[in-house]
Amino acid sequence: MAKILIIDDEIVICKSCEKIFRRAGHETLYSTSGKQALKFIENDEFDVVFTDLKMVDIGGLEVLQFIRKKFPEIIVIVITGFATISSAVETMRGGAFDFLPKPFTPNELLAVLEKALEKRSLIQISKIPKIDASEEGFEGIIGKSPKAKIVFDLIRKVAQTDATILIIGESGTGKDLTARAIHNLSKRKDEKFFAIDISTLSTSLLESELFGYVKGSFTGATADKIGVFEVADKGTIFLDEIGNLSLETQARLLRVLQEKEIISVGSTTVKKVDVRLIFATNKDLKQLVDAGKFREDLFYRLNVFPIRLPSLRERREDIPELIIHFINKFGSEMNKSIPKIKPEALEVLLNYHWPGNIRELEHTIERLMILLEGNLIEPIHVSAALFKTETQISSIIPKSSEELKQLKKQIRESSVHEIEKVFITEALIRNNWNISKTARDVGMQRANLQALIRKYNIKKPI
Repeated sequence: MAKILIIDDEIVICKSCEKIFRRAGHETLYSTSGKQALKFIENDEFDVVFTDLKMVDIGGLEVLQFIRKKFPEIIVIVITGFATISSAVETMRGGAFDFLPKPFTPNELLAVLEKALEKRSLIQISKIPKIDASEEGFEGIIGKSPKAKIVFDLIRKVAQTDATILIIGESGTGKDLTARAIHNLSKRKDEKFFAIDISTLSTSLLESELFGYVKGSFTGATADKIGVFEVADKGTIFLDEIGNLSLETQARLLRVLQEKEIISVGSTTVKKVDVRLIFATNKDLKQLVDAGKFREDLFYRLNVFPIRLPSLRERREDIPELIIHFINKFGSEMNKSIPKIKPEALEVLLNYHWPGNIRELEHTIERLMILLEGNLIEPIHVSAALFKTETQISSIIPKSSEELKQLKKQIRESSVHEIEKVFITEALIRNNWNISKTARDVGMQRANLQALIRKYNIKKPI
């Protein structure tokens, strides 16, 4: 479907062309004034403009010059009842794509439009962004947005100190990369870095890993084991999901922070350790303190220098660079040529709400690169990767008119579902996940909104 503007001071011509184009499935606007048409062009986006050559206020040549100067991608076709060789040459020199003399038939009008849209398509393809090698960002963290730069500045300031750091952010926002960046910029960069996800270990196993144990301290302890705190001496330890730490282990960790010493499980010997501790959480630790699930004294020890990582929704301007980074990464890993990406495909990725943040984006691009055949990423490829549809990338090219009709139907339905899901999710986010407020905001019955939430299994991120 194209968006077409018709400019002619004869209302009959405007309405006739509008009727023909709309029957063909195109969005159409018309104006009987050249001056008004220029305002339409400045305030909207058109694929093709049909303009009369002779008009009362502004002629077709002036319209053509205006478009060529400010909107060179718009295809301009001049229509006139004063068709001469000289006027045709003049308009073509001015940059018109074609010249259509009056009177013309509907078939002649549509034939000219078809050629214009082919030209428009070639222009659009030539502008498809090439996925060139992207910079590796700040210590491997991709981003140039103001919020990303604030985080980079905090990392630089705290890295050279031994201050305890608490990284706060939703799952998938890059807490591990942030911790590694701090270590790499610190005076401990040549020492060891250990990253431990607390949520993956039981309390007893976690304590054994962190503090070590002595032979005979429990069943199966057939020899002494040195813990991470000793192995990482002079280095850095990153403890992720600190909100999941048991109260018992919290007490032992507090001793490390206060006294810089540890006691192995089953031992009475005190050992001094020199480690830089970085913690991370996606939970509100203050709420856990109020609920009696997290020690208040430990909370204040951890919260010396907090760094809050923005969600991907808060730094959307970084999404294109992240997409480029991941396409290059997986293209290299899979030994695939680096593809181009259509603007419409990029737009789908930009408009998605990314509840899983950068991790979800990375996994989506990985899936897309696995499925992709060829060197052009189109919206249907993104849909298959993003929404895990059953579309088979290798067989999207139809072999008959019936297959083409089915594919068009499938794409339309898929696109509607995608837009509907994103529309509802963004509205919920905008209204802080308050269903009644969201329903009023979008002008929808609360019951209908709830039905759509169930239909797409939309859930508030933890």
